[in-house]
Amino acid sequence: MMIKRISITLLFLISVPHLALAQNNESGNTYLKGRSGIDLNVGLYDNTSTTKIAIAPTVVTTNASTGFMGSISYQYWIEDYLSLRVGIGALVINANTAAGVTEVSTETATIVPILVGVNFYPIQMNKQSNFLPYISGYIGPYIGIYTSNVTGTTGVKSESIVENAFGARLGAGLDLLIGDIFKLGIGIAYHFITDFSKPIGSETNYSGPEYSISFGIVFN
Repeated sequence: MMIKRISITLLFLISVPHLALAQNNESGNTYLKGRSGIDLNVGLYDNTSTTKIAIAPTVVTTNASTGFMGSISYQYWIEDYLSLRVGIGALVINANTAAGVTEVSTETATIVPILVGVNFYPIQMNKQSNFLPYISGYIGPYIGIYTSNVTGTTGVKSESIVENAFGARLGAGLDLLIGDIFKLGIGIAYHFITDFSKPIGSETNYSGPEYSISFGIVFN
C-alpha cells in the first residue's frame, strides 16, 4: 500500500510539469543524439525473500525486507531513441536485529551494483518529445558487504564479509526533460541476482524490485 501511494504521488508530480511544458514547447523538437547526461536515483528496494528465525528460548531474528537504494549514472545517447548507460549504486538493507538475555547483535547487508546497459525510448524513433517513456536493461557485478556486531557479557565481536555475484536489472520508466538541461523521472525495475557464495546477512540471494525517482542534467 505504501509503495502504491508513493507511485501515485510521483506520477502526479511528473504530470504537472509535463502539462506546462506541453504548452511551452509546441514544436516538440528535442534532439538527444550525441548528448550526455548524469542522473541521481533514490528510492526503495524490496528484498522479497523475508525470513524470520526463532532461536529458543529467548532470541528472535528478523530479516527486514525493504531498504533504501541510491545510485549515480552516466548516460550517452548514440541515437535519439537509444542511450548507453553506466552506473554504480547501493542497495542498503537492514538485515537482522536480535536480542537475548546475554547478548545483543546488529547486522547490516549492503549490495553494491556496478551496471552497464541501454535505455530504449520508443517515442523518439518517429518524433522528438520532452516526455520520454523507456525500457532498460543492464548487467554487471553485484558486490555484497555484510557487517555484524555482537555485544555480550564476554565483550564485543565484529565480523565483515565481502562477496561477489552477477546479475541483471530490467526496468521501465518515464523521463521528463525540462528545457534542454534538466531531467526528472520515475522508474520501476527488477534485479535478478545470482546467489552469493556466503550469506550476506541472512540471505544468499537479494533479487527483488526497485522503485525510484531520478534527478538529472543533460549536456552536450
